[in-house]
Amino acid sequence: MTSAEFKDYVAVHNYAEAHGLEYVWEGTKAFETRKASLNPDQFEVHPVRTRKGITNVLLFSKEIRTAEAQAYRKRMRPQQRAWYQRAMASLSKPPRRKR
Repeated sequence: MTSAEFKDYVAVHNYAEAHGLEYVWEGTKAFETRKASLNPDQFEVHPVRTRKGITNVLLFSKEIRTAEAQAYRKRMRPQQRAWYQRAMASLSKPPRRKR
């Protein structure tokens, strides 16, 4: 990755797309979460010029987000299966009559 300052947000986006990276902006909850949860060798923080001054962007690999999404789907499958079974069971019952 480059250690230079990005000239604007478009340059950040283009760089991330070209190198298979994701990015989050300083001042967001995602920035703090990523910075705290990733090892220092898994991300880089770079300055970016904006209309309001200089801010930072955190760049990390798209593979990290892909792995997180797969782990989430794996955890949710049993819960989704249970929900589907309950939903199908309730459809097979006759509707309740009003008194």
